[in-house]
Amino acid sequence: MTRELARRDGLFGPIRVLERKSDGARLYCINGSVQTLMLRDGVSAFGYVHAAKLLARDARAVLMIGGGGGSLASMLARRGACVTVLDVDPVAEEIARAYFDLHHGVNWLTSDPLAYIDNHHSVFDAIIIDACDSEGLVSPFNKPSVIANMLTRACPSGSLIVNVVAEDGAPSWGGWMAAKLASLGFSVCLYRAEEGWEGNEVLHVRAEGPTDQLAITDIDHRPPEARTYLMSLRPHVSGRGRPASKGHGNGKA
Repeated sequence: MTRELARRDGLFGPIRVLERKSDGARLYCINGSVQTLMLRDGVSAFGYVHAAKLLARDARAVLMIGGGGGSLASMLARRGACVTVLDVDPVAEEIARAYFDLHHGVNWLTSDPLAYIDNHHSVFDAIIIDACDSEGLVSPFNKPSVIANMLTRACPSGSLIVNVVAEDGAPSWGGWMAAKLASLGFSVCLYRAEEGWEGNEVLHVRAEGPTDQLAITDIDHRPPEARTYLMSLRPHVSGRGRPASKGHGNGKA
């Protein structure tokens, strides 16, 4: 059972903020799809969020595209990262701060991400893209050339980490993107969970260096909802010019 805390009209549809009566966990929903599930202690219940945080564990400067409720941004900021969030919906920041305890150190900007990268020439240790719907990444981030340009311009020595969602039973959209980026010369690994209720895949891209060395740590201290997902993650490596292994994804953001 849940109770409604807020309702807003967002750029991508109606937004509802819900709270679970059983444990106080809060949900950020757009058009009925859960974008954020944050537990009472400020930690995300989604396994893919924990995977993204682990892949960016050494990053000091992080650019996030797509904020949602801001749980990942806050988790990164609490461990000392300098986090900038770009979200095109002006309602998103207000909800993240009012209902999801967004960390005070997070720099949240209502801005077009591509224009920001083109105009500011900032360099980051990691870029995390979490801008997807049930069919995968939203435009323009569903274009390999856009992903490649972002990595080259704004994160040439770091990691680009992408949350990818696919319809249940549909061919892996993440596998297609991984193969395209590998053919452009990037180091690419797509992580898929073999068990659990999440359908999210996590794509890790670098200009140079390994992308398949995700170390799952402190598993007993992570939310039960995320443990099965994390422990069943398997890397599917795309070498340069070699497509990723095929598979299927399912679930929601």
